[in-house]
Amino acid sequence: MKKIIVLSILMTLTTFQLLACDIRLSIPKDSAKEIYKAGDEVVVDVQIQFNHRVCPVEIKKTKFTYENLKIVGATDWKEIKPGYYTRQIKVKIEKISDAKDGQAKISAVRTCDKEGGYAVFSFNKPQK
Repeated sequence: MKKIIVLSILMTLTTFQLLACDIRLSIPKDSAKEIYKAGDEVVVDVQIQFNHRVCPVEIKKTKFTYENLKIVGATDWKEIKPGYYTRQIKVKIEKISDAKDGQAKISAVRTCDKEGGYAVFSFNKPQK
């Protein structure tokens, strides 16, 4: 039984390292809100860490897509330490609702021969 549990844990841990880039999208805690509404301007923190240290695709090739948002501005990429980059993107929420097509979200994707990486941040739906 112990062997099955250990094997399951190892398989789970290795699954998380399949992507070459660990991408995180978040809102700084000091500016986070419980409920967002149309018209709100929000800063999204982007953090990317290369799990394989060296990536053949430069950081500027990271692609961002968004729905029901408008990009207002963004900082340049900063390399905090080797293989770890950050930037901030300021977005304006144009629409947010309970409907699937009304969700406001931003996603980041990196594509390379080492599997790349992907992350999405969805703003909450208003509560009724």
